[in-house]
Amino acid sequence: MGKKKQQPAALSMEEMQQRLAEIEVDREKLEMALKQRRRADLIEFAESLRGQITERGYQMDEVIALLEKKHKGTGRRRGNGQPHFVDPDDPSHTYRRGPLPAWLREKMEAAGYDPADKSHREAFKSDFLTRVG
Repeated sequence: MGKKKQQPAALSMEEMQQRLAEIEVDREKLEMALKQRRRADLIEFAESLRGQITERGYQMDEVIALLEKKHKGTGRRRGNGQPHFVDPDDPSHTYRRGPLPAWLREKMEAAGYDPADKSHREAFKSDFLTRVG
């Protein structure tokens, strides 16, 4: 039968050191087994994906190119340091930077502001638009 484990407090210092060494060996074996299992699972998963890709009529290089591709052209990232302004009267009207949209120019002129003057644009944004970010 197996060796009965004693409570740690009942062990001598040498026995504790021996048990710690055994535990370390067991831990290393478990880590190696875990790495092997993870690798086997990854291979199985990759083969499953390969089958799905070919079943659907795609080429591996097409799919890999899409997976590696950065998301360019799918929209701008938010939070790039530029404030975002929203028209409180119509939340679908937004402005971040660049050429003024027609709705913003029209609103500025109607309120007596000159869209070509930077100080007027800044004053209008702070007085009439909601700043987000």
